[in-house]
Amino acid sequence: MWVLCPICGSICSDFCYDWPMVDRLTQETVAFADALAFASIPADVVDAAKRCLVDGIGVAIAGLETDVARHLRSYSESISERGSCRLFGDPGQTVTASQAALYYGACGNALDWDDVQLPEGDARPFGLLMHGTTPILATILAVTDFIRAETGRAVTGEEFLTAFIAGWEVSGKLALTVTPDHYFNGFHTSGTLGTFGSAVAAGKLLGLSAEQLAWSIGHASSMAAGVQASMGTMTKPMHVGWCAARGIEAALLARGGIDGPTDALDGPRGYLTTTSNGADVSRVTGRFGNPFVLSDPGVSAKPYPCGAVTHPGMDALARVMVEQGLAADDVKHIVVSAGSKMWGVISYPFAETPFHAKYCFPFLLSAIALRGCAGRAEFRDAFIKSDSCVAFQKKVEIKSDETLDTGGGDILASRLDVETQDGRHIIVDGRNDYPGGPVVPLDNTAIDAKFSDATAALLRPEKAMALNSILRTFDTQADAGVLLDTVGKITVPAL
Repeated sequence: MWVLCPICGSICSDFCYDWPMVDRLTQETVAFADALAFASIPADVVDAAKRCLVDGIGVAIAGLETDVARHLRSYSESISERGSCRLFGDPGQTVTASQAALYYGACGNALDWDDVQLPEGDARPFGLLMHGTTPILATILAVTDFIRAETGRAVTGEEFLTAFIAGWEVSGKLALTVTPDHYFNGFHTSGTLGTFGSAVAAGKLLGLSAEQLAWSIGHASSMAAGVQASMGTMTKPMHVGWCAARGIEAALLARGGIDGPTDALDGPRGYLTTTSNGADVSRVTGRFGNPFVLSDPGVSAKPYPCGAVTHPGMDALARVMVEQGLAADDVKHIVVSAGSKMWGVISYPFAETPFHAKYCFPFLLSAIALRGCAGRAEFRDAFIKSDSCVAFQKKVEIKSDETLDTGGGDILASRLDVETQDGRHIIVDGRNDYPGGPVVPLDNTAIDAKFSDATAALLRPEKAMALNSILRTFDTQADAGVLLDTVGKITVPAL
């Protein structure tokens, strides 16, 4: 049936009637970001933001040793542009703000170890919302250096955290608002919606007016991108770097007087409707900062450097191995069952590279069975290509079971059938109550331990402790540049 559609205003199929109408969301986003002041932010939200800084800086330092980080440092050397922003891992090089943000964002997501947003309500699955900290942190690190070079003024810790919280809140609320079609149709949410948070964070720190913030969001709407075909390649962490870089460019363009649409999130031709099936604006209307997403539903600091949707299944095997007293040689065969939505994301049946490994259930279960863990060491070629890992991956079979696409926080559930050499079949479901998951998040002690592990290769323990202390008290810092002064001195040894 073809009708005059009240949503798009055209003659079209009547399915348009089912599209949620997005209205005045841009206006509400701008009003929140423009008005936000540090003094109005609850103490628990500030504490949550500082935990995110500890986790985010830690995994970014760990990411400096990855191939994508090395290639980006070489890329920055090869281009003629020079700027005022420093790069972790290469103290002698300075680049433009957008180049620095690209680098920081890619380093922070290179290991897929950076935090993820927790779900709220039905059909907003855990692990598929977004990496919230890395794109915003990358943006603000670069803008902090940019402001110091441009004006000679130091950004304070309070200003840094206010912009960070503003950007996190915007991208996090958009992730809760947009329909799940956005992800399941192939977009990578961290690269798309993260661009809006980055634009708001950059604009906030640069002191843009409300009108300019709206223009920044408008520019971001024509820049925000990233598709899941990139999963398992170096392009995937570049999504996060690009959204940080584009966020800065959007804000600087607006500051320079280039206008943009002031309703870019809204209506039938706005970003949310054109990239998904609209949005449920009831999840955000009147709720910016009420509560802040950093405190409710909150953030999960990831225990494993791989796709969060695999963590329940990995933990399930770890429990079986311990409770049954099994060694890897005791396992004859494992069948991993999950719905099509899982296999659309975790798509590699066999891992040959560190990036493949992060989206390969057979590899991830091999690491748990053989090593009892899946940390940085397991995601290196030496282990991935070892005879024992290759052999164990061949023991793991993946199977589609649509009954496991159940909805809600468990929408990407998994089930393991572990067959032992003596003929037993142990059936176990992946659960969300594993340490570091949505039910049992990592506490401060666990996050500090993760930080120490993540930075161990490049920072001596006393230097890591001092950096952790700076981050834990960041709101008291008179000059947020102390973070760049400290981390900017790190040098990554040449291969």
